[in-house]
Amino acid sequence: MFMSNKEFKVKIIKDASLKNFCTFKIGGTANFVFIVENTHTLIQVCKFCTENNIKFKVIGFGANLLFDDEGFDGAIIVNKSKKVKFGFLSVKSDSGVSVGSLINKCIKRNCSGLENFAGIPSTVGGAVVNSLGAFNSNFSDLVDYVVCFNPDTNKIVKIKANDCKFGYRTSIFKTCNLVILWVKLRFKFKRNKDIKNTMNSCLKTKQQTQPTNQLSAGSVFKRGTIVPALEIDKLGLKGTRIGDAQISTKHAGFIINLGSATSQDVKNLINLINIKILENYGCTLETEIEFVNK
Repeated sequence: MFMSNKEFKVKIIKDASLKNFCTFKIGGTANFVFIVENTHTLIQVCKFCTENNIKFKVIGFGANLLFDDEGFDGAIIVNKSKKVKFGFLSVKSDSGVSVGSLINKCIKRNCSGLENFAGIPSTVGGAVVNSLGAFNSNFSDLVDYVVCFNPDTNKIVKIKANDCKFGYRTSIFKTCNLVILWVKLRFKFKRNKDIKNTMNSCLKTKQQTQPTNQLSAGSVFKRGTIVPALEIDKLGLKGTRIGDAQISTKHAGFIINLGSATSQDVKNLINLINIKILENYGCTLETEIEFVNK
């Protein structure tokens, strides 16, 4: 299937359960799951899928995804690339690096900027795609440029931050076919003690206010003219359950999987919320989580 060399590192799983590749632990099976260990392999697997007309999706932790019960008719590529190279108050990070591990490396180098994202299960690539935000900080503000592979043209392209079309939980990468390889981030200097204090404060707040120890895909809805969690709470919907999907009793902006929830359970609960929101506020909520269908 592939020409092997010392740089090519991949694990291939056929008919793989998608429950094992997302934080929601929901989903059917994919025809293939490719677990890639570096950007060289990521490029080669994307090329292979493109040349063989195999639909594919690149993911990190699968923390913002709802896989369909019917599975995925194609290949899921799990990006575990992990190369990191620091410069002066900057870093070039592979897209598969976890934000949490990068924060810890930044603390040692007095590099400030990422600490507000502590506790969020995201890779660097996922943070760019979704324009991650937390505690009034935006990941996109740290981005200098992004280097991608374009499977349509078989070329590597560099995109400056201003051309990434970053917005509230969105970017150009949401709608184009580019695969993020690595990202250059720029930081500010701060004493590592102060960075660590901010990180610990953010972690404490998340643990106190969010269902961090339960299965979820993070915040379900984007903020718009109303704050979703507050209004869902006001409508008395906290704790509402369909199947094994439940609106969190700790934070109404989260839907949790109590153990054996299906994607349809989650979708039905989202629909119920939007019916109640429409009845009371004359609008509906836009989802933040991504639905990955067959």
